[in-house]
Amino acid sequence: MNRNDKEKKNKKKLLVVMGISILTVLGGTLAYFTTSTNITNLFKVGKYNVSVKEEFVSPSNWTPGTTTSKTVKVKNDGTIDMAVRASYTEKWVNANGEDLTLKDSNNNVAAIINFNDGWTKDSDGYYYYGSKDSLTNVEPGNESTSFISGVTFNENITASLNKTESSDGKTITYESTGNGYDNATYTLTIKIDTIQYDQANNVW
Repeated sequence: MNRNDKEKKNKKKLLVVMGISILTVLGGTLAYFTTSTNITNLFKVGKYNVSVKEEFVSPSNWTPGTTTSKTVKVKNDGTIDMAVRASYTEKWVNANGEDLTLKDSNNNVAAIINFNDGWTKDSDGYYYYGSKDSLTNVEPGNESTSFISGVTFNENITASLNKTESSDGKTITYESTGNGYDNATYTLTIKIDTIQYDQANNVW
């Protein structure tokens, strides 16, 4: 093989190697078309702020037939509409520290709670602002009507007294036994529940 034939053969090998290299380079540049995008959304949460406003002066000498004023209102100080319900418990304790029933032996309710219009008692024992099926919405900045207006000491409740007569029969003394409603203590505890208005029917 002469020199010219060798040079031609070497040129062919070089062209083959270059072709492989070019294919390799081209193959390395192939990729999927892709894109990436970030979208940021800001959620501002509403302010849930409630205040319970009570007006009440505890009487020191509560007597049968008298009413002590008491109001309990709920104000929406936030930015979210709300619904309201209330419940209560009562307790009588006589002067001897013993629990009394809520009714006397003649079936008289000792303390009569004066409920206001706008609140409806449901079978679950709660008083709903509006009614359970049709709740009244308390919008931001507004307040409910008062749950109650006061409590009346039933005029038919009598004192539990011991009668003592002097030996000469001229003096009769009546003194509290400490077992009845006279000189007793009455405690009324009111519980207020609130919830955002659009969820009330799902939870209550």
